[in-house]
Amino acid sequence: MSQPLYHDLSGDSLTIANDSARLAWNDTLEALLAHAAATPEHLARTLASDPDFALAHAAKGLMLLSLARAELLAPARDCLVTARSSALLRPITRREQMVIEALALWLDDTPRRAAERLEAILLAHPHDVLALKLSHGLRFMLGDQREMLATLHRFAPGFGESHPLAGYVHGCYAFALEERGLYAEAERTGRHAVSLSPRDAWGRHAVAHVLEMTGRADEGVAWLGDGREIAHANNLRFHIFWHLALFRLERGETAEVLRLYDDEIRAEPTDDYRDIANGASLLARLDYAGVDVGDRWEELAAKAGGRVQDGRLVFADLHYLLSLLGAGQRDAAESIAQSLVRDAHAHPSRERAEAARSGALAAHGLIAFSEGDHAEAARLLGAARSGLLAIGGSHAQRDLFEQAHIESLIRAGSHDLAARILEQRLARRGGANRFAMRRLAQLRRQPSGRLAALAVAATPLAIAH
Repeated sequence: MSQPLYHDLSGDSLTIANDSARLAWNDTLEALLAHAAATPEHLARTLASDPDFALAHAAKGLMLLSLARAELLAPARDCLVTARSSALLRPITRREQMVIEALALWLDDTPRRAAERLEAILLAHPHDVLALKLSHGLRFMLGDQREMLATLHRFAPGFGESHPLAGYVHGCYAFALEERGLYAEAERTGRHAVSLSPRDAWGRHAVAHVLEMTGRADEGVAWLGDGREIAHANNLRFHIFWHLALFRLERGETAEVLRLYDDEIRAEPTDDYRDIANGASLLARLDYAGVDVGDRWEELAAKAGGRVQDGRLVFADLHYLLSLLGAGQRDAAESIAQSLVRDAHAHPSRERAEAARSGALAAHGLIAFSEGDHAEAARLLGAARSGLLAIGGSHAQRDLFEQAHIESLIRAGSHDLAARILEQRLARRGGANRFAMRRLAQLRRQPSGRLAALAVAATPLAIAH
């Protein structure tokens, strides 16, 4: 008896046992693109209906690796073993086999090749939303903005409004456009994406990035509203509230920023690297602004302390380190910094080694800053600046390191260089950035020389925002 032929939402064939599994898989695809908290539940239903569905096992392994947690390497390897075993039980399509190959490549510490394998699927299956979304996430983690946009530029236009997942794909396209500085097109695309798919938390997030990078805080507050539109989302909703907090901080509303931190951003005290990054980068900005954050660093450091040895993603490592420094745990922070130095010299993954080179400089710069050695912090953070794209994350997230660099320059007395960077920052944001405006005003009020440096270092940082 021949195997029934099933197709997913995009019309691609599936080697799947029954229609119940197909329906659960379609729910998984939509939930994955929507960043829905229910994604694991839908995937579990899929595998319960068809335990030998090779594609689902491979996708699960790739999702586990995207969490950048050392303890998930073994479960991801188990997914690979199960996917390969399932593929021996019944013939699978070449498309499904290539997803399994992508998982193997990432497990082999070659994530860029994994992304390339996923993107190769799109050449024959241009509507494969699984391959598209997974490659998009991988390119984001690699800081590979050029290829992230190239893939979306090539395939997103093929998703017409009749495709049930078109809005989500255009939300990815909007984010890729924004990260390459194409703000007007990104905003149009993102707003259209959300109109097509109201559950598109990623597209909503992409527009928030545009508003952040173009200095439009009031519009950002209005766009994000009270968060009802993202109630379905996984921890991406914490990150979107982080964006709302940045807009509030830009307006000087520090009490509301602290409320958002407590009630939304760290409402669930997880140790997911993205959640820790939200918390640490916001607390650091508040510290620079002279706001008393109480004992909030201690909670973050308690979580970060358990991830010191992870070594899976430099972006994560730097935010663990920042959390530890915030709580005065220098030894643990130093351990992360030294690991980055070692990885820069000898890690088998080319991508990890490349990211660790700039990451190590930034890590030691943050340590120097915490110790009050501002000249050394400025030197190290300045040296890291041009290579930090490789650590992954967005421009808005990596902006923390620029702010730390500027603070170091000012406190070290390098006022001319600080002023140039601040003026560039202000120009990029259309002349609207409280941090830059306040800092420039501060510098212009000060005489030049060593006494000025001492005066600036002693000035309350509340003028930053």
